[in-house]
Amino acid sequence: MNIHPSLDFKKISFVAKGVLVGALVGIMVSLFRYTINVLLAYTRGAYTIMRSNSLWIIAWVFLTLFVAFIVSKLIRDEPHIKGAGIRNVESQLYGITNIRWFSIFWRKLIGASLALGSGLALGRGGPSIHLGGVIGKGVNTFLKGNRSQENILLSSGVSAGLAAAFSAPLTGVMFILEEVHHKFSGVLLLTAFTSSIVANFVALRIFGIEPALSLGAAVRFPVDQYLHLVILGSLLAIIGRLYQEALIYLPELYKKLPFPSYYHGFIPFLLVIPIGLYLPNMLGGGIAIIDIIDSTRLSTQLLFGILLFRFVFSLVSYSSGLPGGIFFPVLCIGALVGALYGNLALTYSSIDTIYYQNFIMYAMGGLMTAVIKAPLTSIILIAEITGTESQLMPLSLVCLCTYVVANFLGSKSLYERLMDNATKQLDARPNGEKVTISLIVEADQFFDGLAYQDLTFPEEAELLEIVRYKDTFEPDETTVLKANDELIIQCDSGLVPSLRTYLLRHN
Repeated sequence: MNIHPSLDFKKISFVAKGVLVGALVGIMVSLFRYTINVLLAYTRGAYTIMRSNSLWIIAWVFLTLFVAFIVSKLIRDEPHIKGAGIRNVESQLYGITNIRWFSIFWRKLIGASLALGSGLALGRGGPSIHLGGVIGKGVNTFLKGNRSQENILLSSGVSAGLAAAFSAPLTGVMFILEEVHHKFSGVLLLTAFTSSIVANFVALRIFGIEPALSLGAAVRFPVDQYLHLVILGSLLAIIGRLYQEALIYLPELYKKLPFPSYYHGFIPFLLVIPIGLYLPNMLGGGIAIIDIIDSTRLSTQLLFGILLFRFVFSLVSYSSGLPGGIFFPVLCIGALVGALYGNLALTYSSIDTIYYQNFIMYAMGGLMTAVIKAPLTSIILIAEITGTESQLMPLSLVCLCTYVVANFLGSKSLYERLMDNATKQLDARPNGEKVTISLIVEADQFFDGLAYQDLTFPEEAELLEIVRYKDTFEPDETTVLKANDELIIQCDSGLVPSLRTYLLRHN
């Protein structure tokens, strides 16, 4: 049998691996989503009963303490399940840590399900990404792949996790390219795209084809009113920076508490009880709130009060270290800001009331851009989860304005800041294990135009290869680095954190 000579079996093998990773991630993330929905429904029902019979509150307090104890024990035994987990995945990709994939997988699945199912202001996006990443690493371990293959499968798992969490396959691919790797790779793109499509197909079979958020029908925004979008985007950049600073600062306050960090989750678990009793619509990541403000135009004062409440509640929930993400809480805060701006715009300008929902939608993408500094991912996410691709132009303008103003404010990606804080706390010392990391040379930065003979790296790191367009070569004395070159750098794995800090500072 003759086999066509143009077939690239390496790419075909990665497609097959992408299908495997996507199917597994799709099943597990769908199970995660289903579990959250069931637990949250029972939680809401329990609070309804307690409002009728207050004696049940005592039993619920003990049950909540028991759940908090279980989650704290899971965190104590595996600290890497804390938070969204995106930083943990990135540290594995950068060679800073070597995660135990199965230990994280089952503990994250249980811990995040309990935390989100209890009604805390946490999102499913981060945990889904984390679960997808560790499943990708587990598949590579089973297939006995090398480190390079592990990074590709782990990345494709991340992409599939985000796709399954929001039924947004393109967002999953863009997140990998824009936020995690900051580069374009043919094999990486092919594998991640395959995994995202397969995972999304599995999620659609379970949850149906409806968008993750059912917003009202947004009409086409008039061009002569685009000044509103510029103002809204600028405002979101400021709010996003404040939210970031609070997320970075609040964990330091938690550290001052007189008990171990894995018990910090008891605080939001106990605080959520009065919220469930008196403000049941405030439970959860924020989908219910978005539905309310989209269907009912609330007063400006009420919207401002809800915004402050959700701002604080999400900070307290996430900063405690409980397993959970911030995607939906950020979308909820953005929607509230959009509704507030919409109220003010309708009151003090000539814009028509039919554009109220538009502000809500655009603000969600803008605040997401301000927090994670990934505008393309934010734009595609909003378009996919709302099913309103016709709004791409005004949505893009808001995200662009947010991104530009955020740069003027000196904002970085939240995940990058969390990674920087984590690497500063690591004890950098050589351990004898050599790893390779990659760096894309940014235009008009330190490495752009630098001659190889003038290049020096700290920590005895060595430049092994340069990937330029489709060519890979070893540098020599005549080599000059160019923008968009991918540098393959080898160093001791124990010194990766300090090397990464140096590279980020110069690039």
